[in-house]
This record gives sequence, structure tokens and C-alpha cells, in this order.
Amino acid sequence: MDEREIEQGYASFHRNLNRILRDRNVKIFKAHVAAHPGQAGRLSHCLGLSDELAEIEMYKAILVRSPLKDLHNKAREWLEERGIEPPAPKIYSGKQKTSRRKRKPYG
Repeated sequence: MDEREIEQGYASFHRNLNRILRDRNVKIFKAHVAAHPGQAGRLSHCLGLSDELAEIEMYKAILVRSPLKDLHNKAREWLEERGIEPPAPKIYSGKQKTSRRKRKPYG
């Protein structure tokens, strides 16, 4: 499998994940993550959770995905109604952080 196929696999996983998250069905969400453990990354921890706890993670996943912006308010309300702190939104300045190390001068 070459790098392009790997990238296409990740893209396909995330497109399907967005579609599944829109439906907000925890059983289908967990099945999708289980079927693609390599692409699921941090979401793989949901497989060991009860459906109730995985549903919380599902709503948190909705909040951090920009293609699902139209669902963010509903997801935030769902979590808050259950006394769960929603994840803080990530704020991007458009610039990537780079580490700056002092270099020793030559000579």
C-alpha cells in the first residue's frame, strides 16, 4: 500500500465518520470505529466503553469536527443537559506553531 492509498483511506474514513456523526447513532458510530481501527486513532478508546459513555464521546467528536459546524450547538446543548463539560473549541490563528531553538553560532 503506498502513501496515496493510505491518505485516501483516511479521507474515506473521515468522510464516512462525518456522515455517521450526523445521524448520531452510537451503535453505527462504534461499528465504524471498530471496522477501521487504524484510521480511528483516539476514537478507538470508544470501543471499550458502554454505549452511554461512547455516546458522550460521539457528541464530543461532533464538536471538534469543523465540517459538522451546523451540529455544534445541538451537541453542546446535549452535553450540557447531562452536566458534561463540552471540549473547548480549538482556535486557529492561521499560523502553524514552530519551535524556535537558539542556534549556536558557527566558529
